[in-house]
Amino acid sequence: MSDTASMKSVSPVMPDAKLEIWLNSSARRRPLVRTLPALDGFLTAGVVGPRLPNPFIPMFAALGLTARAWHNPTPAESAVLGAVTAHHNRISNLLSERPEDFAPRFTAKPGGGIDPRPWCQGFYDAVDFNREEWGDILDVDNRLFGLFLPIFIYSKNDKGLPVLGPPRPGPETDAFIENQAYADIASVVVALRQHHQPTYMIDRP
Repeated sequence: MSDTASMKSVSPVMPDAKLEIWLNSSARRRPLVRTLPALDGFLTAGVVGPRLPNPFIPMFAALGLTARAWHNPTPAESAVLGAVTAHHNRISNLLSERPEDFAPRFTAKPGGGIDPRPWCQGFYDAVDFNREEWGDILDVDNRLFGLFLPIFIYSKNDKGLPVLGPPRPGPETDAFIENQAYADIASVVVALRQHHQPTYMIDRP
């Protein structure tokens, strides 16, 4: 069997607009992600990171779903899982076949420009959730740790503190973070994929 499994045909799949509303209406859930850009970052980390025995464990954590949804999902949960699985496989397929076309799903600012923070936070949360599996690459002395810098510079840990520590104060640093640091994210994602095993597709539970 190849390393890439095709997704099962499933119906229905929740549209993105409804999926974002569902992610944000989590009174009884405790999801790791609450927006589509954060979900995109979380799933991207899952695609390019070390292969996991069960990729649905972090996915369910991202969505705030329990084991009950694995065995007996509601119609809404089934549609959500179908949509998220499709998003995962779209990212996986793109990075496998056309990595040069990969672009993170950043948040558009109302006045123009983009905000990479939600996407980067989702990516970091996925890495942090599976920290042991990522291994030595997360050691700051590892030469590959530099690949995380354009992402982690926008991320906060579970205490709400900057993952890389507070940035050096000053207008040049502020301008770099706001307008430039994210420019390398697409290329480091591709590099992380190349470092780990080939991307793979998943079947919906």
